Amino acid sequence: MDPSAATPPLAKAQLADAFSSFIAAAGRLEHSHWQLHEEVAQLRRQLEDRNRALASSMAENERMRITLRQILDALPCGVAVLDSNDKRIVLTNPEASRLLTLKTDSPLWADLPEQARALLSAEGCPSWKQGDETDFCFEGEGRKRWVSVRYCSMADSQLSGASKVILICRDTTHAKEAEQAREESRHMVALAEMATVLAHEIRNPLGSMELLTGLLAGEAGLSEEAKQSVQCLQAGVRSLSAVVNNVLRFHSSGGVNLQPARLPDALRSAVNFVQPLARQGGVALNLRLTLGTVEIAADAAGLQQVILNLVANGLRHTPSGGTITVAGNLEADAGRNTAVVEVTDTGSGIQPEHIPHIFDAGFSTTKQSPGLGLAVCKRIVEQHHGTIAVRSQLGEGSTFRMEFPVYE
Repeated sequence: MDPSAATPPLAKAQLADAFSSFIAAAGRLEHSHWQLHEEVAQLRRQLEDRNRALASSMAENERMRITLRQILDALPCGVAVLDSNDKRIVLTNPEASRLLTLKTDSPLWADLPEQARALLSAEGCPSWKQGDETDFCFEGEGRKRWVSVRYCSMADSQLSGASKVILICRDTTHAKEAEQAREESRHMVALAEMATVLAHEIRNPLGSMELLTGLLAGEAGLSEEAKQSVQCLQAGVRSLSAVVNNVLRFHSSGGVNLQPARLPDALRSAVNFVQPLARQGGVALNLRLTLGTVEIAADAAGLQQVILNLVANGLRHTPSGGTITVAGNLEADAGRNTAVVEVTDTGSGIQPEHIPHIFDAGFSTTKQSPGLGLAVCKRIVEQHHGTIAVRSQLGEGSTFRMEFPVYE
């Protein structure tokens, strides 16, 4: 008997419907699978695009970070980011490390200057406001260093309201030193004006005293003791006269009136004027001239002041029993005559490191001199179109050599 013949027609129809439903469901499942596959592929492409964009953004951020760091490191001012709550140094550039004397590798809070830590403490921080600037003075290596620090605060929302502080530092040492120099200059100008006024006031009575001591020295009936007293008085008056004239000449802005003058006569007069100072110091003052009747364009008072200053300078360094010699002679060079005047002492000599500075105003190796004498000598000699130089040997003395053009 045929089995298929036993299957009811209804069952066959149901089986066919079920098979058709299965085929339809399989088709839909396959379609959903391919659709899902396409969506996954699309999502993968989007993810890859976003990954590439993220990588590019991270690379750009890294380049930007490096660029910003290079800019920060190249800034002429110091920048330091601090976390005052955690007492931590977050970031510094090299200039900030230098100005705040921080360790460049990993600076600690304790490395900050004490003045800065005090202002950043819980007690001191409220006194700082946004944009406030404070000057700090650091002493080291034999000098003071000034640093100006500007305070800025920023809130960090990612740290539960904790605040960070930005310190912007500038080296103001040169500005402070310049300001101090200007202030010192103002004081020096004021002192110079006062010294000039006093010198003018002293000059007239000093001239009268000089005249009176000269008259006293010429009295025939003076005892030997009286003569010595008059000589001491003359030496004191002429020493004071040298100081007064140095002040007036140094602070004078006017020129000199040069007239034809016989140099030998001017030198004799100058040596006679300063002779009382040498006698008082127990030093022999000699004059040696081989100038003949040579003439130069000169200011007689100025030449006298030069000889007075040079002899007074020699007396300060020559012990009693020594010698100071003023010599004058003519030298020919390339067919032209030059008058040479030398003032030589047998004193202690000049330290080699002092020689470049001895003609600087205010420079002195002793407390007996204000340091104007040699500076005035240089100015007067140059006003006479001459030159002045020194050679010295420790323990053997010094020679000041001056050269002047002569009338042919």
